[in-house]
Amino acid sequence: MSGKLRWIGSPQIKQVMELVGLPSFLLDVSADASGQGQFRFGHLNGQHETETGIDVAALIGKSPHDVLPQRQADTVVANYERCRISREIESYVELLELPSGPRWWRTTLSPIFGAGKGGPVTQIIGVAVDVTQANQHEIELTQQLSSQRAASEKVRAFATNSILDSKSPLRSILAYLDMLRDGFLDLGDGKAQHLNTIQTIVVDAIDELDEVLCSTDHLRESPVEFVEIDLAHMCRDIAALVDPEGRIAMTLPNLPIDGDWAVTQVVLRCLLEQATFRAASSIEVTVEELQSGVLAFTITDDSAFEQNGAEWGGDMAMAAALVKERGGELTTTSCLTDGATVRVTLPGVIHYAKAAHKQMGVG
Repeated sequence: MSGKLRWIGSPQIKQVMELVGLPSFLLDVSADASGQGQFRFGHLNGQHETETGIDVAALIGKSPHDVLPQRQADTVVANYERCRISREIESYVELLELPSGPRWWRTTLSPIFGAGKGGPVTQIIGVAVDVTQANQHEIELTQQLSSQRAASEKVRAFATNSILDSKSPLRSILAYLDMLRDGFLDLGDGKAQHLNTIQTIVVDAIDELDEVLCSTDHLRESPVEFVEIDLAHMCRDIAALVDPEGRIAMTLPNLPIDGDWAVTQVVLRCLLEQATFRAASSIEVTVEELQSGVLAFTITDDSAFEQNGAEWGGDMAMAAALVKERGGELTTTSCLTDGATVRVTLPGVIHYAKAAHKQMGVG
């Protein structure tokens, strides 16, 4: 199969690519003396130029680092290298800054092999589908749901307090009825029955309020549905957006996690944007599992001034609202010597087995 793919040749591949109604590109692949993959754009179809706004002629024969901002080139090359090493089809979602603005793409890379059994990867075909609208819709829905859930929580709290406030005087009535019965003499005028009727009405009212109190559970947040998140890829994409030229040295996590994709994306982008604005030269992002189902993200920068919580900006308030709505916490510290640190807890788990798999160079 690999020999047949190589025998087709670049001209035939380019002709087929022009017939595909999706942005696609062809990479010529080689390896340097250290075995590291080297990639150059061999062809980009017309649909690619139409949808991305990139002048494809300016890319032909160039490497990603020749034509893209430093961090964007780093993140796309990391994807290409993973395909070259794995020798398998790779599919992922990436966020790229293009002339037309930030766009989300679901990109699929397919390796083409050299002749002979076990021949090296000599080319890679990439096909991309624009999923910007779907991803933005998910993020917007997450933010809207956060506001709605916060409002629902206020309604639930108000209803709960109102019910509790109503039950207190009703219990007082029952206490007074017990006091009236103490030494009460029934003269046969039906007053004893009236007292029993009042007690029944009050007891029934308390039971109904208890039922309403229990029914407010439907206003509470439903369990978060986790999805697998390539945290390293997400952080690289965000870093490429907030610091495209690589002005800041960033240390980013390389652990795959399960979590709420939209909330993690929005919160990390907000916090990294602010850290980049503050930082003098470095940012470090770490993630750890505090307990089962709870992750802690820590973003530290070397900003050389002190801020209090009220000065961190409006975007921080939005991120804090999302975190709180998910049952997490956001804390900030800042000092002249240690820089600024933001710590966020969110629902999620770390895939330690998959992380170890990646460190061994498998997958």
